[in-house]
Amino acid sequence: MKKWIAIVLAGAATHAHAQPAAPEDTSPPEAPATPAPAPAPTPQEPVAHANVNAPLYADASRDSKIVYVLSLGEPVSPFEIVGDWSHVKTAKGTGWVLTKFITDPAPKDPYEEHKPAAPPKPARPPDPRVAMPQVWTTPTGWLLPAAVLYSRTGVDTGGAVQSDQRVGLGDVAEFGVSTLDQVRRQTDAMAVPKAIQPYITATFRMGVGEDRLFAGQPGLVLGFRKSFERSLEDHQTRIAELTFVASKHLGKRAAIHFGGAFWDAELQGTGTDVALHDHTVFAVGDQLRPFGGIQVEPIDHAEILVDLGWAPQFCYACTGADQIKLRPELSWGVRYQVADWMALESGVRVPDIGAANLLDAQIFGQVTFTTWALRHAVDDLK
Repeated sequence: MKKWIAIVLAGAATHAHAQPAAPEDTSPPEAPATPAPAPAPTPQEPVAHANVNAPLYADASRDSKIVYVLSLGEPVSPFEIVGDWSHVKTAKGTGWVLTKFITDPAPKDPYEEHKPAAPPKPARPPDPRVAMPQVWTTPTGWLLPAAVLYSRTGVDTGGAVQSDQRVGLGDVAEFGVSTLDQVRRQTDAMAVPKAIQPYITATFRMGVGEDRLFAGQPGLVLGFRKSFERSLEDHQTRIAELTFVASKHLGKRAAIHFGGAFWDAELQGTGTDVALHDHTVFAVGDQLRPFGGIQVEPIDHAEILVDLGWAPQFCYACTGADQIKLRPELSWGVRYQVADWMALESGVRVPDIGAANLLDAQIFGQVTFTTWALRHAVDDLK
């Protein structure tokens, strides 16, 4: 405070002596006028700060009107001192404040020393490995964690490309869109079945994870998969599948999956309009199929998987129940977990194991990615 008081007094003295008295003019009237002195330098404007929330008065009196209240640390510029009062300029105008309520430098927050230090942000733990929602062609009783993204892309020796994209919803559900080459068609009963590809489906699954309800409880998931209408060779086909599956770990290195599927499918074309739910042609038993799989991890990061599933096969020129059939598919292979977020997979799939036609088997290779990036972004916003 002494600093800015001295500056105020120095400024006042400078103004008082800025123009010295001129000597008596004894020169003749014709003499030129004395040049005006140079303007005095502008004194430095002192700056102080309110050390409390102090009232700013219109005059140097507590009885005068309060202009407004200075906030703690608010800067002011004193330019006149009268007794205990300072005439100051602020960002909102001028007024009078008791000199004891302003100081230089800016005051510290009196509560600063007593404020608890903000706790350090804990380090984010490593992302856990995601339990896969699919064996090969059949679903598991495991759901993706909330906001975790899953992507699987693969090719096989039949020239097909498959993809599966999903996202976990709140640890109790997941949604996805996929393309597959498991659905097949024949022009007639003697023709070699060929894949209808790409066949695009959407999937929604919900359930509870292992041990969520009680100790030893398997993962339980109810799923529904439905395709978009597919047109090929003047015929339109659609499929839908309702599944319920249970999955259970057997120790740390093995797990089993078992479930049932309720299928529906439709074939339309010239003179053809048939569906699995048409019980004048098909029985309810034609729509029900069991499925299952097993996986073991004999060494770290390497799993052996086997599963048995089903896929529809359409026959354009057939009649009755032969127009739509559910064919069993057997698949086996290996999943190598390159990292917690990436797996390389390869194996063999036999489209119709009931026909024992190994020449129709396909060798496939695929890569699966999982990422917690969206989950982390959501957590950071909370």
